Amino acid sequence: MELNIAVVDDLEFDCKRIEDCIEQYFSERQSMTIHTARYRCSEDFLKIYRRGIFQIVFLDICMGEISGLDLADRLRKGDQDINIVFMSSTRDYVFDSFSVKPDGYLCKPYEYAAVAEIMDRVLARFSLQERTITLKSGRNEIVIPITDIISVTACDHVSEVKLITGETQTSRTLFKDLELAFENEPNFLLCNRGVIINMDYAVKAKDGKIIMQNGTEYPIRLRDSRAITAKFTKYTAERMKRSFVL
Repeated sequence: MELNIAVVDDLEFDCKRIEDCIEQYFSERQSMTIHTARYRCSEDFLKIYRRGIFQIVFLDICMGEISGLDLADRLRKGDQDINIVFMSSTRDYVFDSFSVKPDGYLCKPYEYAAVAEIMDRVLARFSLQERTITLKSGRNEIVIPITDIISVTACDHVSEVKLITGETQTSRTLFKDLELAFENEPNFLLCNRGVIINMDYAVKAKDGKIIMQNGTEYPIRLRDSRAITAKFTKYTAERMKRSFVL
């Protein structure tokens, strides 16, 4: 695997510290190649940025005219896959950072163990992105990364698979077979008969429904509503907790 990593920070010492931690982490993983680039402000970074050029970006929150939070918001709107790690000398911005779904929040001075913990999570996410599912579509089969799937619903003897691209794939693959395929995926939840959602794209559970980021609402099965809601709440709380190393 080859990774391009950007460090955006206006302080030379902090950039060097993060780069040293990254180098130490990957020195133990000989099968991976990394390229690290340093930028002293958001403006310099935006001059060269193109979607897909970096897989991971470390952002200082307080810098220049464009803060790390503002830069992250721009990146997330154009690239849902980029991994964002915030850096700050204070915890004051933790809650402000939630909206861009960061992969980590580091407080200065950085400890190697904290950086390594975040990198472990990011690499695990790459492994997840590599997992795919094969759907029967007409006479053909299509292969889709499971991280691209928002939801799966049963509809008139076919399965409808909604994707983060906004597309909906209609598949002859039986819903029960897809249910089995997602059974061991912790982020997928059978919330009602014939409805599976990806909790990574869900916003909240309210009034007997799960509300997704795109505004779609899926009903929670009444009979098991308490257990389903508890599972959803536990997953989202753990996901939030994993994102921050203070």
